[in-house]
Amino acid sequence: MLRQCVLLLLLLSLQACGLIYQGVSSGVSGVTDSQLVRQGRHGELTEQEIAWANTAWQYFANNTQLSTGLVNSLDNYPTMDMNSFADYLLSLQAALQFELISTKAHDERLTMAIDFLVEMPLTRQGVPNKVYSTTTRAMVDYANQPAELGWSAIDIGRLLIALAITKQHNPEFSEYIDKAVLRWNFCALVSSKGELYGGNISEGKVETFKEGRLGIEEYASYGYLDWQIIPKKSMMLEPYEVATINGIDLLFDGRDPRFFDVLRPVFSTPYLWLGLEFNWDDIDDTSSFDGNHTNAPLAAMADSVYRVQESRWELERIYTARAEHVVSDDPFFVYDAIYALGTPWITVAEDGSSHDHLALVSTRVAFQMWALWKTDYTKRLMVLVQELYHPQRGWYEGRYEASSAYEKSITLKTNAGVLEALLYKVNGKLYQSKGNKEYRDVRFNSRFDHPGKCLVETFDGS
Repeated sequence: MLRQCVLLLLLLSLQACGLIYQGVSSGVSGVTDSQLVRQGRHGELTEQEIAWANTAWQYFANNTQLSTGLVNSLDNYPTMDMNSFADYLLSLQAALQFELISTKAHDERLTMAIDFLVEMPLTRQGVPNKVYSTTTRAMVDYANQPAELGWSAIDIGRLLIALAITKQHNPEFSEYIDKAVLRWNFCALVSSKGELYGGNISEGKVETFKEGRLGIEEYASYGYLDWQIIPKKSMMLEPYEVATINGIDLLFDGRDPRFFDVLRPVFSTPYLWLGLEFNWDDIDDTSSFDGNHTNAPLAAMADSVYRVQESRWELERIYTARAEHVVSDDPFFVYDAIYALGTPWITVAEDGSSHDHLALVSTRVAFQMWALWKTDYTKRLMVLVQELYHPQRGWYEGRYEASSAYEKSITLKTNAGVLEALLYKVNGKLYQSKGNKEYRDVRFNSRFDHPGKCLVETFDGS
């Protein structure tokens, strides 16, 4: 279990402002009890919160392709990746619960989504492609041209989590979801050493690579754990290093960029997902609103990610809610990092170039921190972002830190993020430990019809 992995010491005693670099050794030896006494926001939605949810659902109403039932990742751009597919499934649950759609509409939408899952073409490795056309359901590249592009084990891990949550809320669909996932070849996703591997396919050649960074690897591992696959190395926090910003220690990925092609930014998204979907618990924990978190290291890391952003407001009066996001012009996608490339508060593109003028107060992050931390700071954040929407199109990406201007890109991820935050407010953590026997369990226990493909006993996680 994750709680049996390496423990961390997140030192909270340093009070100096700015950045102090520390070595690896200062981060290890156990988790202290000095984290926040966390209280999230819980309860039925208010009239205003229902209006927020309805605005978010407008994105899905506008961007669903009627012929396929798939939803565009970007407003009016007909492609979808596996991360977006996961976001859509969670948003569909929110739309039903908040009565934004009828039970019949929900059934039809979910049926079409699962039909795609069962029928979608797979890469030559037998796993989902990175991108699909929402109009044809075919494999495409990012320019929406037919292509077998490769796969992301991280995105597939998130999809597995969303599928598990979908089954828990819609057990009548469990069989069909299991049949779809049993098509996949997990041997291509998780190595024999327990590492998550992605792949690129270009000119017929396949290049595999160890995929992920500290935080997102641990999050994606939960999706594989739900399928009884234990990606041991991807669940381990090591190697990591420690940086201190405003007296708060942050762990960041310790892999040497000279030998590993990994950008290593520290940003909010994986820690927020771990809170909303798992309450920073181990996967088999059955409580929902507990103040104690059975994965104490990840809970402590999430607190540090939140507190460091709050501290920037307290010390510098700069509103901060940082994540990865789309921008309207080149480079089109950036990470607003809390820490990256040896520098705090840097905005970087995938190639490592700096674009600090593009830093946003993320609408999605503001909503999700507001749901998870009931503080004066998150209340202030909501005042700042609650008007960042188009009433017929959905929520904008955010507000620029430098100028307060809107970034008017509209994405599935941001609108799904708003719905997920509100779903957490009503239900608590979204994933609940499995109880009943499922179709996949029957296959796993079969002597004559075992799926293989590195599932359960065929997987060597040593």
